[in-house]
Amino acid sequence: MYKNDGYIKRYSESFKLKVLAELTKGNHSKRQIALTYGIQSSTINVWIKKYDRKDLMNTRVTVQTDDELSRIKALQKELKQLKDLLIKKDLDKLVTDSYLEVAAENLGYRDVEELKKKLKHKAMMKVAPINRNERLYSIGTICNAFDLKRDAYYKFQKRFVIKKQIEQDVLELVRKSRRTLPREGTRKLMRSLKDEFHKYHLKVGRDQLFRILRENRLLIRRKKYSSRTTNSYHRFYKYGNIIKDLRINRPNQVWASDITYIRTIKGFCYLALITDMYSRKIVGYDLSDSLELKGCVRALNKAIYNAKNIDHLIHHSGRGIQYCINVYTQIPKRKKIKISMTEENHCYENALAERVNGILKDEFYLDQTFTSVVHAKKAAKNAIKLYNSKRLHLYLDYKTPNYVHQYAA
Repeated sequence: MYKNDGYIKRYSESFKLKVLAELTKGNHSKRQIALTYGIQSSTINVWIKKYDRKDLMNTRVTVQTDDELSRIKALQKELKQLKDLLIKKDLDKLVTDSYLEVAAENLGYRDVEELKKKLKHKAMMKVAPINRNERLYSIGTICNAFDLKRDAYYKFQKRFVIKKQIEQDVLELVRKSRRTLPREGTRKLMRSLKDEFHKYHLKVGRDQLFRILRENRLLIRRKKYSSRTTNSYHRFYKYGNIIKDLRINRPNQVWASDITYIRTIKGFCYLALITDMYSRKIVGYDLSDSLELKGCVRALNKAIYNAKNIDHLIHHSGRGIQYCINVYTQIPKRKKIKISMTEENHCYENALAERVNGILKDEFYLDQTFTSVVHAKKAAKNAIKLYNSKRLHLYLDYKTPNYVHQYAA
């Protein structure tokens, strides 16, 4: 029954049942059927209650075609993928935030916001590179994302370009310097490149140089070596340590002697060194394929031959058999050179000689394995030449051993 402006329209029982039967099929919604038959949806609800068809109260359209079923399944799968993606995005954000919190704490910032504020401009240059073809978004969009104005971006871009050019110039000079001294440290680079920086008008401080080398993985990591070439368990006389409290103030006052090993593919060869303790200059050396006495004797004779003045000279060494045997000790005695040795057989009592051994291996690549003794001799000769003439020493106020040995004498 339908009432409108006092006119009551009546529907037959067969019509009512026909509408309900159409709704039962599920091909059309209640609204669609109401529009088709020119009746109200509320009228259909009245008929559903009248005939006790509560199952039709909340009907849905039944999809019968295979294409529509496939489409729904595809949409459901896509919806599930989107949900999984949102969950992953949320998890990634949570992990990233935790990393940022740890980084802010380790770097000494109060919170993540302070860290972001400090790194905002650098991060923006990553997202908005100078080359337009590499940008994924417009400058305006990127600036809005970082809560910055466009002029702030362009000002920082200008400074960024200048900074990058300075870094490239510094890296070029560092690589050029390290062709000669491959493992020269940052502080010594700072001093050795001082004139070059001034020549090219590069204002570079120590901390800035450290940062540039760190970011480009050019910092030098020191290596540790452990070897034993000293045999102090022998019958020969061991001299006392007479330089323990001695103040060293001139070249050729004390020579420190030691032996270090060098690897070859056929075994080991041994480098005997004699170093002046004041100037740090290697005044004598010899490389032999055994730990026998001859190498140490040749190194000592070479040092004595090249020395201009050996008056009041002291020869200091470990307590190894090579330095205690009579054949060796007679050489300094004939030249009126005093003999001193470590008393406790500890490397600290001959620290300078041990340090020189480490420098030659660590900074001049004598720690590698050579193809032959001849190859090792050439490498040792070149390393000692560079050490004496090029390597700066902090102890020598960033001067070379050759310079100090020559002008102090």
